[in-house]
Amino acid sequence: MKDRLQELKQKTKEIELSRDSQVFAEADDQGVLVQQAVIYEREPVAERHLHEIQKLQETINSFADDVQKFGQQQKSLVASMRRFSLLKRDSTIAKEIKIQAEQIHRALGDLVKEVKKSEVENGPSSVVTRILKSQYAAMFHHFQQTMFLYNDTIASKQEKCKTFIVRQLEVAGKEVSEEEVNDMLHHGKWEVFNESLLTETSITKAQLSEIEQRHKELVNLETQVKDLRDLFIQISLLVEEQGESLNNIEVMVTSTKDYVINTKEKFGLAVKYKRRNPCRVLCCCCPCCGSK
Repeated sequence: MKDRLQELKQKTKEIELSRDSQVFAEADDQGVLVQQAVIYEREPVAERHLHEIQKLQETINSFADDVQKFGQQQKSLVASMRRFSLLKRDSTIAKEIKIQAEQIHRALGDLVKEVKKSEVENGPSSVVTRILKSQYAAMFHHFQQTMFLYNDTIASKQEKCKTFIVRQLEVAGKEVSEEEVNDMLHHGKWEVFNESLLTETSITKAQLSEIEQRHKELVNLETQVKDLRDLFIQISLLVEEQGESLNNIEVMVTSTKDYVINTKEKFGLAVKYKRRNPCRVLCCCCPCCGSK
């Protein structure tokens, strides 16, 4: 989706200049020059809106960078036991990402309200309304793709932790199914496997401690997924509500692009035919018939 923020700023400046010139023209017609303060009571796009759109764009870009860095860190999940400080750091990062996502979601909701307000005041086909819609569509798509990436990162980390627990128990001589691991994660208790795990298998205390660390990671990840579930539901509802509008915007942008290309081709043909016009060549070489 094309970023039309600069076009929106230019349109606002043109509106201000046109209104200034109109006021001066009316004063010249009346022959009276009176100093007046121009108040834009129905200005389509205020400077505040432009600032908020640019600020929201920067926030979404920063949010996407944080999610990408978080994903790169989780890819380096090693088989050795992780320190509690690292687990605490990951939990803090996840909470910050959740707070950022909620703030962006609220800001996008406010932008939707501004779009609807502009449709009522300026019309759905006005330049300002269409630019606001395209800005919302581009930013919402970016935010949605970033949330999908974060969800995939959490799910991938969960699978790695489960695989690690199963392998460690297999090495210790105890076979555990994925269903049992999920049951352990659901209840949060090691008694699901066996109360006397140390005595029945050759697992060491160090191995058990390492498995417990992975279990803490899984419980923490499960909490993060539950926290994000409500936000994903809100995003899905917003997609259903605005989906048709987003599709219409994309179709309009694509049609406009094709129309511009077609117009350029027609202009090229017009220039070509103009140069080959025999009447134009004759008029240049011979004097006009009407002159005496």
